[in-house]
Amino acid sequence: MRYVRLIQYNGWVEFKRDVFAELFETGRFRSGRYLFRGCGDANWTLSSSFDRRFASVPLDRRLKLWDELVQEWRHGCEQMGIPASVINEDRKLWALGQHNGLPTRLLDWTTSPYVAAFFAFHDHVMAPAGRFDHVAVWALHAENLVWARERGVEIVSAPLLDNVRLRNQGGKFTLSRAPFTTLEDYVERFATEVALTKCVLPAADAEQALSDLDAMGINSYDLFPDLSGLAALATMRATLLATAM
Repeated sequence: MRYVRLIQYNGWVEFKRDVFAELFETGRFRSGRYLFRGCGDANWTLSSSFDRRFASVPLDRRLKLWDELVQEWRHGCEQMGIPASVINEDRKLWALGQHNGLPTRLLDWTTSPYVAAFFAFHDHVMAPAGRFDHVAVWALHAENLVWARERGVEIVSAPLLDNVRLRNQGGKFTLSRAPFTTLEDYVERFATEVALTKCVLPAADAEQALSDLDAMGINSYDLFPDLSGLAALATMRATLLATAM
């Protein structure tokens, strides 16, 4: 693909050492330049939960199905007394749905490459039966003009200010209204320069990566500050300790 850059890293240590030099001219992190997303399998595409769930439906029919799903969700929210300020604003309505299990055309991103790395590596320690050989940390070039509402995919901030999880994760979304299943396809159609960078790392480095990230304060409890997050953190630390014995 012309406008999706691929970087192969030999390991977690190399990624930590070189990623900022690869992405920033000065070699120093600059907030707002990129958004990041972690994928537990490097072969996964940048597809929304809606497009993944209804992948077997032809795209033209899928977009019509999306309109019907949103209308059904909007109507149900009206009946439940959800404020009009949410019902009448797509990004708020979709984010509310996504937060409650509705498959949407939103895709989660974070402002931190290390938070993205946590999500990429997490299941390779916590659910090793489903692990893959390589993970990916995607970088979306946020200043690229391709990310525009009039083109079909825009970047939106997390609209629910009381959502602690989203705040702790540096949460952002891409919101797609475009007739494309993946962001890669969208970029290839509309971009005129690199708009996505895919960093591929070996999944075998999961234990080292998660230990380092825990030391940085990036762990399940920091990202999900409730009892389930605390339980996941205790389980992860015990698992890492067991593998080191």
